[in-house]
Amino acid sequence: MAARLPLLLPALAAAGLAIAGEPRVIPALYPEGPLWQGERLYFLEMHADRVMVVAPAGTSAFFVQKGCGPTAIAPYGEGFLVLCHLGTRVVAVDAVGREHRRWIRDDSGAPLMDPNDASADGSGGVYFSDPGPFTRNSRPQGWVMHLSASGVLRRVAGPLWYPNGVHVAGDRLFVSEHLSRRVLRYEIEAPGELGEAQTFADLTRLSRPARYRQAYALVGPDGLEFGPDGNLYVAIYGEGRLLCLSPDGRLLGMTDMPARYLTNVAFGAPGVAVTGAFDNRTRRSPGEVRILPALPLN
Repeated sequence: MAARLPLLLPALAAAGLAIAGEPRVIPALYPEGPLWQGERLYFLEMHADRVMVVAPAGTSAFFVQKGCGPTAIAPYGEGFLVLCHLGTRVVAVDAVGREHRRWIRDDSGAPLMDPNDASADGSGGVYFSDPGPFTRNSRPQGWVMHLSASGVLRRVAGPLWYPNGVHVAGDRLFVSEHLSRRVLRYEIEAPGELGEAQTFADLTRLSRPARYRQAYALVGPDGLEFGPDGNLYVAIYGEGRLLCLSPDGRLLGMTDMPARYLTNVAFGAPGVAVTGAFDNRTRRSPGEVRILPALPLN
């Protein structure tokens, strides 16, 4: 495939930033779930139990809670919803990071397993994934959850084989089913009401030669988000790649990133943020948040 021009964010182009500009790299401990809110970038350090915020004035801790192991944050109410992946709970916080409510079970009484990724639904609520065991020696038992603006928490899609990244785009919800190596699409019929799952992209058919000599057994799609060019970008965990998919699911190109265990991607006016860990076997799992003005696609 011929090399493609980089995706250059319009605001950055207007600011006169060069395509070859140096990325900003922030070391982090198993970073996850980047979220742009204007000029501020939120990201999570699962193995440090905290949510960080990068602002023009500097980088600081926004939310810290022992045992949380956070992996996603989404706007909710007057503040945010934080997903505690290791702590098996979701936590509503105010605009300065103070907890005011938490959920450990859905409204049927079923306990949360390991909440993973989240996306605001555009109506005051949040969709998030609750994937279950991360092993191929399992059966599909993960769910897409919906937390309404009023605090009602329900299962709305599943069971799925490790649902991971979730992203709302207009009246559609996109979900990466990690262990099936596919991206699913759902029509949002009403807040918390989804149509039947459709396969948007089967990534087993879009594979390229592996980057690493020793293959990772649990490679698959993690976080995903539409870019300003209208294409869907999918982080491939275990291969350190971002795939660029057209609006109809065709592979347009890819970008290799330094962190092998790529977890997520987020687009905002200041740039594109990509999170990932270099190592997923140690307790601390060093990684990075990489903020770039452009994504060169090959």
